Amino acid sequence: MAEKILKDEELNEVAGGAGNSGYKVIGTAKVVTNNLNVRYGPSTDYGCKCQTNYPAQYDVYEVVQNQGYIWYKIAYEQWIANDGTWVEFTAK
Repeated sequence: MAEKILKDEELNEVAGGAGNSGYKVIGTAKVVTNNLNVRYGPSTDYGCKCQTNYPAQYDVYEVVQNQGYIWYKIAYEQWIANDGTWVEFTAK
């Protein structure tokens, strides 16, 4: 199970609750590598939907930590991982 970086009440406050339609943008993720997997959930256990490349940039709706990565939710069932070098995150 993914461990949230933000406490639930903090995440709900900045992200607008549990439903994706209510999420607010909490930051921006700029991809600084190539062939970065976009997965259906915040884990390598989830399937790969597609890949993204530098210099793609995405709004971020949720941030979790799992499996040694920071995961950014960029859309419904679309997550990208960061090992510290793949993505530059800027909080809003």
